[in-house]
Amino acid sequence: MTFHEFGKENDKVLVMIHGACMSWKNFKENIRYLKDEFHVIAVAVPGHDLYRFDEFTTMENVAKRLEDWLLENELSDIDVLYGFSMGGGIAIRLLAYNKIHVKNVILDGGITPKNYGVTYSKIKLWADTTFKKFEKKSRGLMSLVFPPDEYDEKQVDLMHGIIRCMSIESIRRLYSSMDNFHMPEQFPEMDTYFEYWYGSGEKMFRESDISYIRSYIPDVHFRQIPNMDHGQYVMGFPKLFVKQIRRLV
Repeated sequence: MTFHEFGKENDKVLVMIHGACMSWKNFKENIRYLKDEFHVIAVAVPGHDLYRFDEFTTMENVAKRLEDWLLENELSDIDVLYGFSMGGGIAIRLLAYNKIHVKNVILDGGITPKNYGVTYSKIKLWADTTFKKFEKKSRGLMSLVFPPDEYDEKQVDLMHGIIRCMSIESIRRLYSSMDNFHMPEQFPEMDTYFEYWYGSGEKMFRESDISYIRSYIPDVHFRQIPNMDHGQYVMGFPKLFVKQIRRLV
């Protein structure tokens, strides 16, 4: 697990956590605009780091390692925590430990624990892992999930590079933990401002996550982004994305 830092001389701190089978480099265009006014920390989640081989373990463990690193580096007060997809799940798990103070949180299509039944969980895990095995071998298959008329091909190439390097064991643990990670019965009370973003094109896929967040975390502001699918906003429209980060601080 590595932490890529930019603009360390700046006072305002922004932590960015990427999604499953993605790279921190998928945020590079955003970072290019943000590093002049933020201390940007882009997290490379275990199993997704081309510079350091580190198997994915669990969502809980990743969140704890992030917490430990922030505390060790005297970064216990964060201005903005941004988590995309899996990164959103890591963000809420980090906050639930309640040792890091965060002023603003953006959960962009953030995942939540599903706690499916045992049989369905096994079938889903097999299906998810099998599909990723095929994606490891086929860049063309990824174009079906991320069509070239909607996603920048360089961004998809980055994701394919990550998937090719991930072990099957990391992939299996990743998808198992994303569906079943543990959250405390009650979310801690905090003065954090929350936004949950989702693209209009992914709305039906986020319904259970939206329902979970609405019932679990009080006073979350939900924002539907028109004409966008999962990840299109952060990966394809960096200037608009940066404008929204600046708006919060």
